[in-house]
Amino acid sequence: MYKVLPRIFIKTPIGELSLNPSILEEIIKIKPKIIVINGYTEPTIWLTFAMAKALKIPIIYWTEGIQEPQSILGVITRPLRILFVKKSNAIIVPGKPSKNYVVSLGADTEKVFIAPNAIDNDLFVKISQQYLPLKEKIRVQIGLKDKIVILCIAQLIKRKGIEYLLRAYAKLEHEHDNLMLIVIGSGPLEHHLKNLSKSLGLRNVRFMSSGMKLSELIKFYCLADIFVLPTLEDVWGFVINEAMICGLPVISTYASQAALEMIVNGRNGYIVKEANVEELFLSLKKLVCNPELRREMGRKSFEIVIKKFNINEMSHGFIKAIKYVLNMDG
Repeated sequence: MYKVLPRIFIKTPIGELSLNPSILEEIIKIKPKIIVINGYTEPTIWLTFAMAKALKIPIIYWTEGIQEPQSILGVITRPLRILFVKKSNAIIVPGKPSKNYVVSLGADTEKVFIAPNAIDNDLFVKISQQYLPLKEKIRVQIGLKDKIVILCIAQLIKRKGIEYLLRAYAKLEHEHDNLMLIVIGSGPLEHHLKNLSKSLGLRNVRFMSSGMKLSELIKFYCLADIFVLPTLEDVWGFVINEAMICGLPVISTYASQAALEMIVNGRNGYIVKEANVEELFLSLKKLVCNPELRREMGRKSFEIVIKKFNINEMSHGFIKAIKYVLNMDG
């Protein structure tokens, strides 16, 4: 069971914050054995943390942070992050970069538990199995016959680094005429990126809106040969999970925690330096020029995500943290 509490919005000079004052009443009424909190920017989290401490209710802090935020709000709330990691009874993170970060803030290593981020693998497999046998037929229908399809799904914003992908792809397109780059996403940089594509003389690029059903999105994963997330900053990057469960080799950057945790460099994809056009180009070229490598890396991607990044593994991380907290006093 779950309950969504009503919120009130508070406008501040650093942005709009939300508050759920009824959380205090709920805590008193339910008297939970453990409270799990996530985030650090909302007053509701601050209230919950203070109430839990006052009532001596153990706290598990669930966070994905991998580095210090650069925003004004991030700077202001640094003392809160330090307080949360030091005074929570356990901490749950999705991967080693997050673990290293909370330890750098003062967390005890023994109370940090990894619960790898997962998507609904079963749903993606079920839907992808409908499309994969029809891959070539659908490609013909939508004008992708005999094309090597490179796919990027991301918001069209600066930190996703799509400009660097376009520049790397431009170098690749000069050498190969059987390529297609599909960028699925929406955002304020859409006009700029389309203009950049034209100025680079790109012949085979399609920009598509992200406002599509999940089944349609999975169809494009299944039609693709290579997936790229050229991000400059991502605490995780769930599109990497999605691409891998659909059997794609993946190229991403050291700025994505999902890339660091899920890509075995040279085995199911490549990790490159962010904003590095040359490294991105060379990694793409390896995959474009070697269809067997693409297939083998795609198989490895699927194996990795099925084995290590599933709901059971994620739940196991939470269970270990909960058992640790419950056993602290006995």
